[in-house]
Amino acid sequence: MRKPSKIVESGLIGGDGKLRLPMDRVNAFLADHSQERVVVTFEVISRHSTIAQKMYYYRYVLPTIVGALREQGTLQSEDGTDMWLVEQCPCDLSVGGVRAVRASELTSDQMSDFLDWLKLFAAENLCVYIEDPKTI
Repeated sequence: MRKPSKIVESGLIGGDGKLRLPMDRVNAFLADHSQERVVVTFEVISRHSTIAQKMYYYRYVLPTIVGALREQGTLQSEDGTDMWLVEQCPCDLSVGGVRAVRASELTSDQMSDFLDWLKLFAAENLCVYIEDPKTI
């Protein structure tokens, strides 16, 4: 199997101005790509905001789940996976009486419920750790 060429991680900048990342996963990824070039982008988002929830989902959680599904043999686009996850979620994801189709349609409270469910779903079904969404 081909080694992934991209890793997406979520971290936090501490009060001391230092970046906190899950370094075990970062170091494992880097070890797989010894002597290769890397391009790093840092993007900062306000904590505890709706934008933070959606960025966390679309930039971190969704790519992580797509990768886990790929490792299990399921090839699906991020858009298709987004719709599938929303469909699988047992939470009330109705907006104006109509069930949401994509996570981008969810309210802040619904997104919180969705991310809580997704954390458990990913752990139980995909053997993937998703950082607790309450830290967003």
